[in-house]
Amino acid sequence: MDLRSCKTILVKGLQLGFALSLVAGIAPMKAIAEDAAAGAAPADAAAVEAPAEAQAPAETGDAAIGKMYFTGEKRFESGAPACISCHSVSYGSLNGGVLGPNLTKVYADESKNPLLSSAWINGGSPVMAPIFSQKNVTDEEVSHLRAFFAEQSKGEVASSQTGTFTIIGLGGFVGILIVFNIIWSGRYRNRNKGTAHDALWRNYGGKGGR
Repeated sequence: MDLRSCKTILVKGLQLGFALSLVAGIAPMKAIAEDAAAGAAPADAAAVEAPAEAQAPAETGDAAIGKMYFTGEKRFESGAPACISCHSVSYGSLNGGVLGPNLTKVYADESKNPLLSSAWINGGSPVMAPIFSQKNVTDEEVSHLRAFFAEQSKGEVASSQTGTFTIIGLGGFVGILIVFNIIWSGRYRNRNKGTAHDALWRNYGGKGGR
């Protein structure tokens, strides 16, 4: 066997070995590809299903009616007080009361969302129960409130308007005092006109007195 034949046999052997290695490697690569595809499929499915799960079910109530219940534009069936008397929800020029917590984000808070129920309002809250246990809100009314809170939770929490409310209150009080003084300033003098008291006032302490 000459050198050329040996070289040819060696080249063909290398080619055959390379071909066999490719064939042997196809199966593992195919298995890896199938496993990767199988693993990716549930992930893709989860990615598709995630938005559906992330979207909370729509509330059945009417947000507009809930707003009216909150502000007092619409009375509760039982005659219970409006929520805005104690709570704020980033709505209105004065933004509601400050006795209770701000409810702007209560719907989005997973720890507090379950408390938006008639059971909690009517009997669960130590502050509200004494009032609402006598004047219950209904499940339907709360469903409207939940829809309103769901809308408000999408916005930002407004700054407190306590200072503005205080200034307006003081200004109104002073204004009322001025009005009362104008209306009743001469009432005491008119009642005592022509009496001994009036004479003493004129002679010793009043206008023209000495």
